Amino acid sequence: MTGAASVEGTRRYAQRAIDEGIPASAYRGLGRTGLVNSSLGFGSYRIDDRTPEHASALDKALLSGVNLIDTSTNYTDGSSESCIGNVLARQQREELIVVSKVGYVQEQALATARTREQRGSAFPEMVKYTEGCWHCIHPEFLADQLGRSLGRLRVEKVDVYLLHNPEYFFTDASKRRKGASLETLRDQFYERIGRAFSHLEDEVRRGRIGFYGVSSNTFGALASDPEATSLERMWTIAGEVAHEHHFAVVQLPANLFESGAMLTRNNVTGTRTVLEFAREHDLAVLINRPLNASYREQLVRLADAPVRSIAMTREIHNRVDPFLPPAYRTESLSRKALAVLTNTKGVTCVLNGMRHRNYVDDSLGALRSPPFDVDVHLYEAFNHM
Repeated sequence: MTGAASVEGTRRYAQRAIDEGIPASAYRGLGRTGLVNSSLGFGSYRIDDRTPEHASALDKALLSGVNLIDTSTNYTDGSSESCIGNVLARQQREELIVVSKVGYVQEQALATARTREQRGSAFPEMVKYTEGCWHCIHPEFLADQLGRSLGRLRVEKVDVYLLHNPEYFFTDASKRRKGASLETLRDQFYERIGRAFSHLEDEVRRGRIGFYGVSSNTFGALASDPEATSLERMWTIAGEVAHEHHFAVVQLPANLFESGAMLTRNNVTGTRTVLEFAREHDLAVLINRPLNASYREQLVRLADAPVRSIAMTREIHNRVDPFLPPAYRTESLSRKALAVLTNTKGVTCVLNGMRHRNYVDDSLGALRSPPFDVDVHLYEAFNHM
């Protein structure tokens, strides 16, 4: 399959959806890329090419107003990308934005890495996090994995390619390099980011990717956190790698309970949040884990719960409802949680796992609802729950 997402194609998709009744506010520019994306994206963490319903759910989403798909080389060991490739083959490629990520070394990739080690040609700068999960962002690994992603996706170009949770470096380094200062580790980490960015600029020139960025779970962490990643520093590195660089997209987790990106001022010497910094530099922000919150070291599912969790569900409804327009207050908890994020200033797209058609139906409620302004005090309310 040839082609890639185009400015004209994505605008055409958005206009058709708007003409069919979806609010214009549901479509926005993907940062500095020029592409137009839906505010709700198809997250594909748990889809594969062996389950027909997964492809059916993706088809339904793409026909119902969603034009951004997010995946990764390691999702279901590449089967997620294969499922997406099968669906893309029967769609208008230029209307759809494909985001994939790279960094995890698991299953097939881990077998390849071990074979290379045995042959004396190991991928450099490998982070051996656990026995079954390594991590690497070295250019040799990136080049190898991008080729495999293109094959599985059946495309010539991935529109956006993200380094996937590179902060694994810090967790591993703190265990293996006892005595090294945090500042030394951070310098080593950002040197690796620089080499990766330089390679990704080469891939842009080759025509294998359109833009690149970073997906990190710690963009919203306090600057003092040993595993914190700095969007500001990455932006500076991109400018050093290329004057007209293609660093354009970041991804991070956020939800009602995890609001570091909205509240934590960890950029420009503590005066800007991640969302504020991204907005000022025209960087697109993709949100993951919108319905799976980490709260007091427990997972809280932001969806209407079974009887055993009904008290927590009721409390979340009660906390969020005062910040919502009256028409939203009868919606499901999942729709409320998604609508809050899609309407938060600075958020470009919210990625929700939609491997079943009923998940697509529920999620589309947030895409089709009228816009409203989100008061940042909403997130503060959940900090004190």
